[in-house]
Amino acid sequence: MKILFPIGSFYPTTFGGPGAILYWHGVYLKKHNIQPTFVTTTAGIIDPIISNQFLDKPCGLVYYGKGGVLNFKTIKVMLAEVKKTDLIHLTSLFSPISIICFLYAFFFYPKTKVVWSVRGELNTKALAISKQKKKWLLKLYTLITKKVTFASTALKETVEINKIFPNKVIQIPNVMPTSIKLERKTSEIRFLFLGRIHPIKNLDGLIQGVCNSDTFKNHKVYLDIAGVCDARDSVYLDSLKTVIRQNKMEQKISFLGHVAGKQKEQLLANAYFLILPSHSENFGNVVIEALNQGTPVIASKNTPWQELETYNCGFWIENSPDKIATIIDKAYNLSDLNYQTYRKHALTLNNTKYKIESRIKDWVNAYKLLVQ
Repeated sequence: MKILFPIGSFYPTTFGGPGAILYWHGVYLKKHNIQPTFVTTTAGIIDPIISNQFLDKPCGLVYYGKGGVLNFKTIKVMLAEVKKTDLIHLTSLFSPISIICFLYAFFFYPKTKVVWSVRGELNTKALAISKQKKKWLLKLYTLITKKVTFASTALKETVEINKIFPNKVIQIPNVMPTSIKLERKTSEIRFLFLGRIHPIKNLDGLIQGVCNSDTFKNHKVYLDIAGVCDARDSVYLDSLKTVIRQNKMEQKISFLGHVAGKQKEQLLANAYFLILPSHSENFGNVVIEALNQGTPVIASKNTPWQELETYNCGFWIENSPDKIATIIDKAYNLSDLNYQTYRKHALTLNNTKYKIESRIKDWVNAYKLLVQ
């Protein structure tokens, strides 16, 4: 079986989690005799990479086109792949590369099966961005996507899809390979945010929350913020730094920039808690990465991570500054025995539900049923 994945950015991009998730998705699909092909761009890739030709990678064939998703050559390559594939798996409702690919397949290859992952784009807060453009596009989709199978990562996202599309939905969480468990090399209490510097991540609420925490203000407790900031969000980043200066927290809150590889794994292992305070999150891949290192997690109720409390490996909270301040105090005051229990249960949750080695068969079976 051949599957085409058009995607705007792909591993080793710094632009969010889907590129990394799909890389490992491809690696493990190949182990089940499925042939993935990725047509993407060089967006967000820092180190030099061979572009404008197909590369044979562990995840499958990958074409990194220069010039963004509207580059004519990249689109031409993608459309040529449509006629060779058994199934197309799209990864964004509103990315031009997905729109063009879908419309081309709809008109010229209507028998080709399509799976469409929405990646949190149907959340109310996400839809509020460029609202009118998305409104009209969604109206068009309701007319022409009747044969599409949508994909979600959690029940919350399945509900969001079915509010607009009455289609079949495949619900499978994001999964990743188990990485080497690293030792925690510090006894410092360092909370960690890892992700894009973007308003939807609620970093303003997080920073105000830690500044409101008596524990954070009066003890040796720190916050590390790791991740890239797009130029278009530089004003937001400046506003965060202003709040930090106003609260005289420059020595306690640090921006680390982009981290990857072993540096990222060690950062996660060293963290006291990972914090994901987002206004909207369809999944939150960084949670899996933290659990994989035995690091407990604090996640907002705008994420689908209620099971952090079910498994006793974290907290699921409202993302207001006051609630964040309260949970910082509570986490700090955990006894060492309770804290070590949280770390142990973090590994249990990851190994039980989010190992790609065991969960990839869910996708393999779903794909095979669709192309029968």
